[in-house]
Amino acid sequence: MATILIAPVVTQTTDGYPAQVAGIDPTNHDCLVGTIDTPGMGRVDARWNDAGICRDKSESCNLDMRTPELADVVQTAKKLGA
Repeated sequence: MATILIAPVVTQTTDGYPAQVAGIDPTNHDCLVGTIDTPGMGRVDARWNDAGICRDKSESCNLDMRTPELADVVQTAKKLGA
């Protein structure tokens, strides 16, 4: 299944990097799809699981999941079957 685009949720990683979640892929364990603005590599594509753990990146790219907006996105992803 293709990624379902959502209104982008602007947030940050646990290390304070700007991040944006812009899609949900209910068929993938790493269901949150978006980008991270890193100091060393600029803007990079990213995928996170429902706990905010970033796939194939350092721990500094994990999402800070304490915002209500991200909780809403995760809840929606779960409703879609993620």
